[in-house]
Amino acid sequence: MDVTRAQELVHQGTSPQALRRQAKAGMLGRVRHGAYATELGTDALARHRQLVAGTWTLLGEAAVLSHGSAAVLHGLPLWDGMLERVSITRESGGHGRTAPHLRVRLAPLTTGEVTEVEGLRVTTIERTALDLARTLPYEKGVAILDAALHAGADRATIADALALARGRSGVGTARAVLAFADGRSESVGESLSRIRLSDARLPAPELQLNVYDAAGNWLARSDFGWLGLGVLGEFDGRVKYIGPSDEVTEVVMRERRREALLRDAGWIVVRWGWSDLRAVELGRRVRGAFAQARPERITGHAVPLVRL
Repeated sequence: MDVTRAQELVHQGTSPQALRRQAKAGMLGRVRHGAYATELGTDALARHRQLVAGTWTLLGEAAVLSHGSAAVLHGLPLWDGMLERVSITRESGGHGRTAPHLRVRLAPLTTGEVTEVEGLRVTTIERTALDLARTLPYEKGVAILDAALHAGADRATIADALALARGRSGVGTARAVLAFADGRSESVGESLSRIRLSDARLPAPELQLNVYDAAGNWLARSDFGWLGLGVLGEFDGRVKYIGPSDEVTEVVMRERRREALLRDAGWIVVRWGWSDLRAVELGRRVRGAFAQARPERITGHAVPLVRL
């Protein structure tokens, strides 16, 4: 994070007037008042990291990065509006406040809820996921907690912290999020798919099934599966299809060969993407697959991953 405080630049011999001229000319990027970068980040994530770097030295030893800022450092999902300010939590001192570049919250933090990432004090991945599950809508909370569990967060630790947070705002939502969360989901799209399948009152699918043929040869891993019904489900986020045309063609061909093997083994495969993530549409598509399936024709077997 190539960010320098203006005070340090002045100490090195650059006058405040020169700083303003360089920023105006595009030679320096203004990260925030009193902080500059030789080049501003090209996306919201990089710019937030620069904002953290330009703010951190002003915060004092009691500050702990939390919420959206902690999510950045832990690699959790993010949405618009989460990165406009640096988020910190303090146990005491002053009061919670919101400034143009800073959001301060007052809340108790145990020693076990604070860790160090990239040399910065930050709430642990468990505490970060819980904080966001309490403050964000249910769907976003599920996606974040799924991602945290997938990254190795401990469910029992989150449950214990949730019990200690009884009576605080958002605990009811966080409790529902934790009950539904499953670290086997590997993307936000898969997390939202599970919610929509539940909204459509469909049977809960198994996740991340390894599918084998009659001879025991591995065929594929599928995002979702209804073993007793003979149906596999795939969320297609299309990200894997971005790249040089020849590489994209090869990926598409592999996908087609993979799906053909699954169909030859007796499975019905249903796919959906972002545009299909509505309960009515997704429910219609999956029920249509149920109607076509003939589970008695399946050769081989499938094994789901254990829930995380």
